[in-house]
Amino acid sequence: MAARPAVVSGPAPHIHPNSTTTVPALEGTLKPPKSWRLKSPSLRPLDMMERKVAKAEAVAGKKKRGLRDLRLPRRRRQRRRSNKQAQDGGRDVDIIGHDDLISNLPDVILGTIISLLPTKDGARTQTLARRWRPLWRSAPLNLDAADICYNDFKQFSIVSRILSDHPGPARRFAFKGIRLHKVKKTYAEDAAQIESWFHSRALDGLQELDIAFSVLEYRYGKSEKRYPLPLSVLRLASTLIMASIGSCDFPKEITHSLNFPLLKQLNLWRVSISEDVFSKVLSGCHVLETLILSEIRDVGGLCISSTTLRIIVVSYLFDGKGELVIKEAPCLERLLLNSSGLGTEFIRVVRAPKIEILGHLSPCIPEIEIANIVFQGLTPSSSKNTIHSVKVLALKFSRPHLNGVLDILRCFPCLEKLYWDEYTTTEMKNVLQYDPLDPIKCLESHLKVVVLKNYKGGEEDVAFAKFFVLNAKMVKEIKFGVCMKIDIDQKWMTDQRRLLEVKARASRDAQFKFRSNSACWENYMDTQDLSIADPFNCCFVDGVDSLSKEAYM
Repeated sequence: MAARPAVVSGPAPHIHPNSTTTVPALEGTLKPPKSWRLKSPSLRPLDMMERKVAKAEAVAGKKKRGLRDLRLPRRRRQRRRSNKQAQDGGRDVDIIGHDDLISNLPDVILGTIISLLPTKDGARTQTLARRWRPLWRSAPLNLDAADICYNDFKQFSIVSRILSDHPGPARRFAFKGIRLHKVKKTYAEDAAQIESWFHSRALDGLQELDIAFSVLEYRYGKSEKRYPLPLSVLRLASTLIMASIGSCDFPKEITHSLNFPLLKQLNLWRVSISEDVFSKVLSGCHVLETLILSEIRDVGGLCISSTTLRIIVVSYLFDGKGELVIKEAPCLERLLLNSSGLGTEFIRVVRAPKIEILGHLSPCIPEIEIANIVFQGLTPSSSKNTIHSVKVLALKFSRPHLNGVLDILRCFPCLEKLYWDEYTTTEMKNVLQYDPLDPIKCLESHLKVVVLKNYKGGEEDVAFAKFFVLNAKMVKEIKFGVCMKIDIDQKWMTDQRRLLEVKARASRDAQFKFRSNSACWENYMDTQDLSIADPFNCCFVDGVDSLSKEAYM
């Protein structure tokens, strides 16, 4: 029988974990347990033991500190806890982390940030941390139904719930396409709910209102049935800065006077309103700067008198024949007309001495009168009367009509920028050719920019553009909005340089820019921002292929 191995008594010799030394007495007799057989050879058993011991010591130390804290008086424990919270800025450190600086801002600033976020994102800030949970309810409400969902009836119920829960105040309330049920009983409930919205304390202090209602009933060949504007909306008049109201019927009469002391921008579209009510609304706006009118129903004419208006935008103004009279507008700077679809409107500007930007003038407007000059189908009644205040002019024609344009330019001697768009379908009668012995003042000394839209590069287009190349002595830029069917390559541009005779240009500083047309100007006009010097210029801000004057030498 084989002798048993000797049993070694006493403490086991210390073996360094990375050592390859073996104990002679144990060599070949003992195998390491399975738990020692690790996939990673670098992690030895004693390493694991050391980690376990270190972890146990850390836990023990934490418990010991906790016990030591418990032995402290309650006030000292509370003071220590409050000091730690002050160091962390009152934040939920586990969620946000120590690098969060936004949470250190005052509640007023955080509330302003939340009110500028879309509705859903603003509500979601409550989940960020304990610090953020009360801020959404205390921040000014920014409620836009379009940010919530796409279902009309779900939007209705969610908006009602938010307005009942939020304590106010509100910064913005936008709900376009307010839709009511057609069932009589449910319709009455919805109408009562809408009335309660504008009585809600959540909308106290509202600054921006943007509402429109879905049409209740379409009547083929007749006027559509629209929802009446809730009178409770007028409760918000004292704080409104911007108001846009669409697809509804204003009350036929308003007995009491209206007061909008802070309203700067008013947009009325597809609404039914009488001349008397319109005058009362306008007279109640004491600081109004921008007025936008579109598709005004059930009225034959409107009269505007305002000492503060700076911008008037008119688009598809009347359903039938009608007249817009701008009687008194001493501060008016911009009269912007979307002539597409017009044809029965007569526009008369009695007094607007500061008007600088005008357009689009088009043959679609049968008659427009400005400063005793009557344009009938864009043919001026006389070129002796002039308008010196206009610096930017936009025109629309059915085709390049040089003679007609030149006759119009004589009426604007201080014109600096001319926009021309070949778009409409009404042709003009020819007038006398341009006579160099009877020069046009703006071509001689003021016109600096010419923009030609829907340029195709054909014979008529080239002849029209070449006139300005050869006769505009102060022009700095001629911009071509090229028809999208044209491939703007080097060969095409070389041909255009030759046809336009750019080497013989009147202004040696002139530059030429080509780009493809995108969409109609009206879709790009920024009609509300007074900080933008030229609302038509946005078409040529980006994506310009420019050819400097050196390229033509």
